[in-house]
Amino acid sequence: MAGNNRYSPRKLGTILDAAHIAIGICVVVMSIFAFFNPGRYMFLFPIIFFLAAVLNFLTGWFYLRMYPRVRKKKAAGMMYMIIAVVISILCVISAIAIYRSI
Repeated sequence: MAGNNRYSPRKLGTILDAAHIAIGICVVVMSIFAFFNPGRYMFLFPIIFFLAAVLNFLTGWFYLRMYPRVRKKKAAGMMYMIIAVVISILCVISAIAIYRSI
């Protein structure tokens, strides 16, 4: 059957919005803890970077999946993917630096 798509664009958009809200709340709460007492909650920094990378990856995947023929949206999706890779590298570097000092 042609056109049997498991996820329609509307469902994917809703899933992406829910992910942004849930991960965004988690990042804000962890950032508040890490900001007010960085010595005690230093372990949260790699987690914050990881969640930011996940958000960028999901957004990039969404743009690449929904707009494969629109050049500007495709370029935006690739940019989100590149940013996700950079933030993932920062996550690994911060995890190594923090967990090596503990």
